[in-house]
Amino acid sequence: MDSLPYYISWTKQNNASTFPIESVDGVKIKTTDGLTLTDMTSISYQAHFGHNHPEIIKQIKLQLDSIPMSSPKGITPHKNAITRELLDYMDLPEGKIFYTTGGSETIENALKIARDITKRKIVLARKTSYHGATLGALTATGDWRNAGHQLPENWVVRIPEPSEVDAIIKTRQIVRDIGHQNIAAIIIETITGGNGVYSATQEWWDGISTICRESKIMLIMDEVVCGFERTGKAFGYMHYDVNPDMICLAKGITGGMIPFGALWTNQKISDYYQENVLSCGLTNYAHPLGMAAMKGVLNIVKNDSFKENLKEVEKFFLHSLRDIEKLKNVKEVRVHGMLAAIDLTQSIEWKSFYKKGLYLVSQPNRIILAPPLIISPQELSEAMKQIHLVIKEHEK
Repeated sequence: MDSLPYYISWTKQNNASTFPIESVDGVKIKTTDGLTLTDMTSISYQAHFGHNHPEIIKQIKLQLDSIPMSSPKGITPHKNAITRELLDYMDLPEGKIFYTTGGSETIENALKIARDITKRKIVLARKTSYHGATLGALTATGDWRNAGHQLPENWVVRIPEPSEVDAIIKTRQIVRDIGHQNIAAIIIETITGGNGVYSATQEWWDGISTICRESKIMLIMDEVVCGFERTGKAFGYMHYDVNPDMICLAKGITGGMIPFGALWTNQKISDYYQENVLSCGLTNYAHPLGMAAMKGVLNIVKNDSFKENLKEVEKFFLHSLRDIEKLKNVKEVRVHGMLAAIDLTQSIEWKSFYKKGLYLVSQPNRIILAPPLIISPQELSEAMKQIHLVIKEHEK
């Protein structure tokens, strides 16, 4: 591993887990060591539509042949139409979009906007959270990736997890202790991804919404993982009656084929920037190739065949997980659409799944599943059988 001329992310370099890729096709990854893997976590939760979906590739190629790059201020053909199509798909046509090149940048700009408009600094966030790797996003992040960095102090205060007793009462007390006049926003993953696929009740969201409304605190919903059909609805926020100020999108927005992201802001925010300078910008803002890939995604999610297949595999996914939940070394299964966490009584090494032809996220005492949404029932059936087998083989 020391011979590699580049770093492997989020790990010690002397024992980093890697694997050699020869080719990809749909949900399959062919390796140079003779394996064909079924991708069961959409790489890093972004390959919603497989690894080489022809519709996304077609739109990118068309864009390459016309306007492959643009000024951030350039209004390229279809830019307005594609953005309005996104807003309609989100069922939030009155909002406005700020484009980025990924999830961390989307979170970063949401935090900047919240602090700019409110003139407040502190952000409230959960401990069980991941919001990105840039400075502001990492400060909001609560998991292990937050540690070891010289992050700005007193920028973020942790609130109780939704499952805690009296979580809203305790959150209200935190707001009182800090002073609402010092709090810019609350940022929440609508449904967590890699940190365990946790969700909250409507009652909890009602409580958070009331706190934000009464104290004029902005509500930012992080949908980077759970957006674009991942959780059984087009977006995670559609599971709840909630009115966020901002919604953060990335990953599935282009199926991972082009680094891209988007920040939805409500009309109150867009009205503010009519007369105030929006001090946010990126060289590759609304990059034409990202816009084109997003157009491909919006075409796919409206396709009847895609919808029918997704409905079928969601049902089978849930059924298979309920069978896995019965195994002796499985503590709990949490599932939302095509996103699931399997909590185990012991850890199972990533390589145990890899040897069975599976690519997935294996953590201490947990595995996370997020198969590409275009996986066929047959492919999903075989993969879930192998997952069941590996877990059962590790029973004590």
